[in-house]
Amino acid sequence: MNTRSESTDSILMARFALERAARLGLDPDRLARLAGVPNWREGGESARVSHRYCTRVWELIEQQTGNPDIALRAAEESTVGEFGLLEYLFLSGETLGGALDACVRHSGCLTTSYSLRIAERTEHEVCYEVVSFTEDSRGRELLVQAAFALIIGRARGATRYPLAPVRVSFRQPAPASPAAFTELFGAAAIDFGSGSDSITLRAADLALPMKSADPELTAILLSYAATLPATPESEVTWLDRLGAVLDATLTEGSATLEVVARRLLTSPRSLQRRLTEHGTSWRRELDLARQRRLRRAEHLPRAQQAEFLGYADPASLRRAVHRWRGRDVS
Repeated sequence: MNTRSESTDSILMARFALERAARLGLDPDRLARLAGVPNWREGGESARVSHRYCTRVWELIEQQTGNPDIALRAAEESTVGEFGLLEYLFLSGETLGGALDACVRHSGCLTTSYSLRIAERTEHEVCYEVVSFTEDSRGRELLVQAAFALIIGRARGATRYPLAPVRVSFRQPAPASPAAFTELFGAAAIDFGSGSDSITLRAADLALPMKSADPELTAILLSYAATLPATPESEVTWLDRLGAVLDATLTEGSATLEVVARRLLTSPRSLQRRLTEHGTSWRRELDLARQRRLRRAEHLPRAQQAEFLGYADPASLRRAVHRWRGRDVS
């Protein structure tokens, strides 16, 4: 099982972001120093660094450009092969579905901080989810945006087809303007504050042939891939997703059963039924989400803590804390 302390990225991930910065006229060496990235110009995909370097680089790029959509432009003018083995496994696949399957199986070639998995498969659609083993941060949000931009960009280029996902979901809150997301993903339904970072494609589109297909190269690459770090195992559960949605809606001040059910693409009644099946309840999970937030807000004055946890006033928070102490829900 992957743990946070073990999470690492190939230096290629930080290098990709830093080279984007250079093309924007920023000083990549200065950004690398600010982010603490060691020797970013050296080493191949086997050179591993902490996952914090790449996310920090993306945060700095956004700050210095003042452009919140900067990561969505990641696929523009990027060079084929910048992500090494994993990218060539993708490009040599016979179909788009086969190419994405290679990414699902071998994301460990590039990172043990994130993995791509199939979250749901139906006759007509397949939902691919990016699972992260890192702490939530703006850098993680930007990295996920860049990952989805690259998946769609590379897929369109390799199939020579104007691929449009059915749905794209982000855990991050809604941006001030979603125009760049709509421009990139086309007519897809785009959800923010979701329980997962995922992209849903039509099964018919996954059968599209890859113009860059090379079965012989694939066989060689797979032999090499077997010698690299394994793709991290995901232990993200439905309750983990619920917790992420609760945290997002508490931030927005909209943590109601109805809103959370809608974010999880279900009905309030079905959500309550599933909570019962998991041996828990709406009240218990909301309490747990608030307790987690309280641990993150211990340094704040009581009034700010109350607001952070979604309470009307400090007295309401105080009553809740007394209730938690009398009935352990942690």
